Amino acid sequence: MFNNCLHRADVKNSGLSSLFFYVSLLLLLILSGCGNTQAPLSESVFTGPIMGTDYRIVVRHDPMMDANQLKTSVIGAMESVNASMSTYLAESEISRFNRSAAGIQHTISEDFRVVLSEALEIAELTQGAFDPTIGPVVNAWGFGPQGKIVRQPTEEALNALRERVGYTKVELVGNVLSKTVDGLYLDLSAIAKGFAVDKVADTLAAQGVEDYLINIGGELRGAGKSQAGSAWRVGVEKPQIQGGVQQIVQLTNTAIATSGDYRNFVVLEGQHFSHTISPITFKPVLQKLASVSVLSARCSTADALATALLSMGEERAQAFIDQHSIAAYMLVRSEQGEEVDVLVSPEFEINLL
Repeated sequence: MFNNCLHRADVKNSGLSSLFFYVSLLLLLILSGCGNTQAPLSESVFTGPIMGTDYRIVVRHDPMMDANQLKTSVIGAMESVNASMSTYLAESEISRFNRSAAGIQHTISEDFRVVLSEALEIAELTQGAFDPTIGPVVNAWGFGPQGKIVRQPTEEALNALRERVGYTKVELVGNVLSKTVDGLYLDLSAIAKGFAVDKVADTLAAQGVEDYLINIGGELRGAGKSQAGSAWRVGVEKPQIQGGVQQIVQLTNTAIATSGDYRNFVVLEGQHFSHTISPITFKPVLQKLASVSVLSARCSTADALATALLSMGEERAQAFIDQHSIAAYMLVRSEQGEEVDVLVSPEFEINLL
């Protein structure tokens, strides 16, 4: 069960941020001056743009390792995911599939298969609260590659999309992918970024690196220890545009992802609309649940579950978390909208500092 109201924080309404890159989780590297009894490791920090956001990867490695080669390998891992699953790239695997007609079979890469397979499993588990075919609706509200819109889509336009939306209209047999209706459009943006984090982690582990913290657009995964000799520490952000730290969490060989409604939004006819679209109503989620953070061994799993839980709303999300023993941390706006209540599951609570 959840422990309600463990923490409270003021939340004030804010205007549209002009920042290009944002993170749902603030990276906090806690350094100490204490000595380390282990053999000294070199620390390298890799940063840059990727997948429409930014990455920051901290790696502690053997001094004999070539840091430039490490950076090249992790960039290659991220770029391979982007080249396969970005709907913003016309010749990506997913874009070619989205342009195809029903019944045409596509032999897809192993990475694409792994991500889509998990996406379909989580769609089934959450009864459609997570749906990788919601892309046309996301586009209709101005959050996809087609760009922003100036007016809300009409009820008629949204209802017309229902015939080509639904995860059960995707057929995946081994590495062969097809669709059962024309116009079906896959969008894996709510899981692919987490998978890219995992891909980098696997790449580092294959080279013998045991201590790292990976951050791609606010989805994180930590292994081993920080320079301080302790588990990596990260901050869950306050649900407001200016950010700030709501809670410190330690990552011990685990990943964390957050989904929130307070940063990526559009203003249409004077009203704010969140980028999180309900697969049930085909409209942006309007609720008191401001953000959800999920811990999991794989960042792709945390990424998809955080999106699904935010889409559910606080009551259904609480029941789902309890039923499936998910490590989750939810921030819920009060009736007045100026404060937040914290709902944290026991599985998540053990990682709080």
